[in-house]
Amino acid sequence: MATTFWAWVVSALVIVLLAVVIPSRIGAQNVLRDARGRYSLSRVQVMAWTVVLLSLITGMAFGRFAAGQVDVAGFVIPQQVLWLLGVSLGSGVVAGAIKVAKSTSRPESVAAYPRGEEGGRFWEMLTVEEGASAGRSIDLAKFQNFVITVLLVLLYVAQAVSALRAVDNPAGIAGLPVFSEALLVLLAVSHAGYLLGKIPSPAGTPEGGTMAERLASVVSEENVAKVVPEVRTA
Repeated sequence: MATTFWAWVVSALVIVLLAVVIPSRIGAQNVLRDARGRYSLSRVQVMAWTVVLLSLITGMAFGRFAAGQVDVAGFVIPQQVLWLLGVSLGSGVVAGAIKVAKSTSRPESVAAYPRGEEGGRFWEMLTVEEGASAGRSIDLAKFQNFVITVLLVLLYVAQAVSALRAVDNPAGIAGLPVFSEALLVLLAVSHAGYLLGKIPSPAGTPEGGTMAERLASVVSEENVAKVVPEVRTA
């Protein structure tokens, strides 16, 4: 089973490298930051489940291949796992839509970083996004969602490790571990609370930059591009 475990770990590292590390190295915005230039909790959650599940599938497939199994993808993905992905992805889409609406309707109250100057620490994703306390006060809805997500990810990883250890031959891997329905309900309730927490619109202007300033910088860059003539070689 060592082959399966190593393939799982290597796959997870490759995904993180491609999605987070390489974009940062080449000056691009990594997938964990949103259109405001801030670390996004919903993006982190989707990324966490993507890394765990996709790398686990890759590890199992490679383990079956190394064991001489012809049908390397002949294992089952439980319905609860698909629902888990659906809840996480759906929550991310809805959260993104709410952010777009807020950034469009009241950009002067939404915290954001200037284009090309994205900063802030990773834990800033747990703070309030709007109003005078943006970036300084912990958002309770975000905090509970983050804690529950971390707990469930660790539980599922532990469950997967136990399931793999219980199989003597990688060729006998029947499928991904089943995700508890009770934990699935807990995850759904947590995400519902997280999304409801995004609805209120705190008053005030955030310190350190707003979405209005970020949008203004985009307009300025576009105007400069129109003014500066294109230089063509002979």
